[in-house]
Amino acid sequence: NHWRARGRSAPMKPITDLTSGSPLFGYGLSLGAACGYGVGTYFALVAVRDYAPPLVASSYALLFGLIVMTGLFHRSAFSDVRLTPFRGWVVVSLAGLAGAFGVVLFFWALTEAPVVVVSPITGINPLVAILLTHVFLQRLEHVTKRTIVGGMLVVAGVALVVIGRS
Repeated sequence: NHWRARGRSAPMKPITDLTSGSPLFGYGLSLGAACGYGVGTYFALVAVRDYAPPLVASSYALLFGLIVMTGLFHRSAFSDVRLTPFRGWVVVSLAGLAGAFGVVLFFWALTEAPVVVVSPITGINPLVAILLTHVFLQRLEHVTKRTIVGGMLVVAGVALVVIGRS
């Protein structure tokens, strides 16, 4: 979890790096993320069903998220900006664009299909991450057979939900 600036050999730790070094902490954060996505799904459904078209609702959701995160992390974020190399900004920008695109499509999907189908389908996003990790990050991360089997079980579960709604 260290950043390396181009041309520097010593790792730099950003001020906002809140890692504990414990995998259990990471698992807890993952559970918190799942809860956040679940609550967000409910509010997204209410937003597109009762208040605004998907593009408007998703744009305001992203804007509000930016405002809140800026308020929470603005002090240390400005210090971290100086530590981030240009290539890091490119990667972060691509991640932001991909995430925003996913949010817009998710809100749109909620207007076209039931939430009980849309949510599990969008829940297969880790499979995309596993595939991309296997293709592009083989030296840093290893995709094990157990991970592949788990991914196939996720796909099977999503298929059952979709078939069950047909």
